[in-house]
Amino acid sequence: MANEKRKEMTFEAKLSRMEEISKALSDPATDLQQAVTLYEEGMTLAKDVDAELSKIERRIEIVTSKPGESDMGVITEPYQI
Repeated sequence: MANEKRKEMTFEAKLSRMEEISKALSDPATDLQQAVTLYEEGMTLAKDVDAELSKIERRIEIVTSKPGESDMGVITEPYQI
């Protein structure tokens, strides 16, 4: 799968494609060369999905954290004179 086409895919489309790949890899009719190609595509998609999930998780942590709180225990409230 071309890199540009993969970048244009939505998160859901990537998951759907990963399911298709999984089914194809489970099919005994899939030859070895095709299986390797599908495996490579699936792993690339999995890395993309993992990266997106990490970004989303970080956004949720930021939104749900209390004001003045951070991961490192550093006060994030603005300095007041």
